[in-house]
Amino acid sequence: MSSNRLIDLLAKWRGSEPSLDTQGLIAWHLENIQAGWLPPLLAERLLASKLFQLTPRGLLLRDDLGGPLGKSQALQALAETLREEGWIRAWRDEAHDWLDQWGRVRFSIERAAFRTLGLCSRAVHVNGYREDCQVWVAQRAASKAVDPDRLDNLAAGLIASGETPEDCLQRELQEEAGVGAELARLARPTGIIRSRRLEDDGVHEELLYCYDLLLPNDFQPQNQDGEVAAFRLLNPEQLAAALPEMTWDAGAVSAEWLGRWLDDEL
Repeated sequence: MSSNRLIDLLAKWRGSEPSLDTQGLIAWHLENIQAGWLPPLLAERLLASKLFQLTPRGLLLRDDLGGPLGKSQALQALAETLREEGWIRAWRDEAHDWLDQWGRVRFSIERAAFRTLGLCSRAVHVNGYREDCQVWVAQRAASKAVDPDRLDNLAAGLIASGETPEDCLQRELQEEAGVGAELARLARPTGIIRSRRLEDDGVHEELLYCYDLLLPNDFQPQNQDGEVAAFRLLNPEQLAAALPEMTWDAGAVSAEWLGRWLDDEL
């Protein structure tokens, strides 16, 4: 495949990439900071919870809930109620932090509530490749609650409450691909992508912390946590052709890697 053909595949995939249209959605705020987006019916439900008040800008979280701990307790209790009422699906029993634009943790809440409440989450994605520029990609297990069976990066996952991106990087590489700590420390940060789109279960907004990891040619990934069905080793042309088979986020991270490969910037 020529570089022109690969560029065409990249352009076609990027042209199909979804974006977030907020028309018809209602913003909600924490103090003067916009925290998320809500569909009108859910906004009405949140108003009924008495944790929010209506303002000209949308919904405002009550200011008498205290600091991060008080807000976390109130919002977690709300999330559990919403789960019982069917608003939140695929409950994980995993807490994740919500950070404001200054990087401060303002509250922690169940992972599954992030899309429902339109909150911005954070995740790590790793492009694992060899010196011959073949790339390892993972096929997600059929049991995954989100995007089962689709292709993914070598390792990817949400940053758990209390974790740094580097903590998450090492954990996900070990759990998903069997990469030891010494090799994982060689991963190189390449940037942050903001992914935004509307999904069936709410607004997906996520900061993708992207890394490249040069792997030995004899490295064979071995999944440890049951979340990967198989791994594939693809050359750049095959990777470009496989972008439509990937999750949107993994596709975005892979497309950036392909751009660096084309520009000889790996």
